[in-house]
Amino acid sequence: MARTIVEIKEQYLSGAIKTQHLEAVVFEDVYQSQREKLAEACADAASIRREMLEEHTGVKMPVVGGTKLDSCTLTKDGTVLTGIENKIGSALVPLGFAGPVKINGDFAKGDYYLPLATNEAALIAGTQRGVKAINLSGGLTTIVTFDGMTRAPMVEAPSLARGRDMINALADEAYIADLGKLCKDPFVRLTGIDTYQVGTKIFLRMFYKTGDAMGMNGCTKASADITKAIMERFSDFTLISITSNLCSDKKSNHINILTGRGKTVHATVFIPEEVLGKVFRAGVTSRKVEKLVFNKCYLGSAFSGTMGGYNVNTANALAAFYMATGQDLAHVVSSSSSFLQAEAVGDGLLVQGFYPQLEVAAMGGGTMFGTAKEMLRMLGCDKVGSSLDDNTSVKKVAEIAAACAMALDINTTCTQAAAYELAEGHVRLARGEKD
Repeated sequence: MARTIVEIKEQYLSGAIKTQHLEAVVFEDVYQSQREKLAEACADAASIRREMLEEHTGVKMPVVGGTKLDSCTLTKDGTVLTGIENKIGSALVPLGFAGPVKINGDFAKGDYYLPLATNEAALIAGTQRGVKAINLSGGLTTIVTFDGMTRAPMVEAPSLARGRDMINALADEAYIADLGKLCKDPFVRLTGIDTYQVGTKIFLRMFYKTGDAMGMNGCTKASADITKAIMERFSDFTLISITSNLCSDKKSNHINILTGRGKTVHATVFIPEEVLGKVFRAGVTSRKVEKLVFNKCYLGSAFSGTMGGYNVNTANALAAFYMATGQDLAHVVSSSSSFLQAEAVGDGLLVQGFYPQLEVAAMGGGTMFGTAKEMLRMLGCDKVGSSLDDNTSVKKVAEIAAACAMALDINTTCTQAAAYELAEGHVRLARGEKD
């Protein structure tokens, strides 16, 4: 017999209905599994949890209660996928834009508005001024030089010599091709395995093509299946971890800088001296900016022991863009490991950005819902390709992400080259104070 919302809530509070089953119970009992009612069922389940939380904490949440993000989906067999667990509503972050910025890229070609979700005053204004400098200089040139996702299981050999045996076996291209046939996910294809031996510990760094998806979950499943097959051949080995941190995922690292992860993007723009004088404060010259970038981004970063953060504030721009477009926010940690160069050349400033690990998606995860879906549609990055190699949308996302980072870094660099303007601007925009 179907239960009412009131009955479901009572059983949920008593523990008779587990929280991970709440959406499915509401969908089946209250809405008779009507597909068009899925969003309402998920909203009802979130309300039940939120009301329970309000009762237990004594804190009312009317704003959270007023937010609704339809992030539930159904599988082909009718199973409810809730997106996240224990959902009570949505968090609100101010969403703005900069641009349009002119991008002359491999995949992003034309003028693009940059969606940025942030609570930080001055970030969008700073990006906008960087955009102005880029546009007056003819636009930003971008290229993509790497496209792939990685996972790195770790196994243990019974001896040093047996570890070498596995390393040698995995150097056989025919064997790798056979292992690649174990990838059953249509959005995952094995392209290679790099091996590293540290004593009896063997790292298997697996590379995949993942189409328009960021692909990390699919790669994890494929890596598990491939590792099982390897372990059948090397049955005297033991598995230590299906992911060993050599991927490397969501951590400050150097291996991704060298080999790439997600998308590797290069960006460059030549800013004439007259544009520097027109957009930024008097006294900002190419020589001043060159000196500042070297001493700040390289001497300062090296002296502080920074790993990969040889930039001004790439993390700020990427966090705002990732939030706006539904990316995995934890990837800001690794994606922001970028390198900014600024050189006084001729009658202007040559600015280059190197972004070796932009882990982004145009499909899957948070990109499929709500405001993120709308922003990707605005960017023309919402069309899924017909094959793993037809992934223009996600490469476009990566080039636009690089444009966000370049625009903000150009502005912040030139602002710092103007003595105390950085502090003055933040006081004015964030606090409303004159000085």
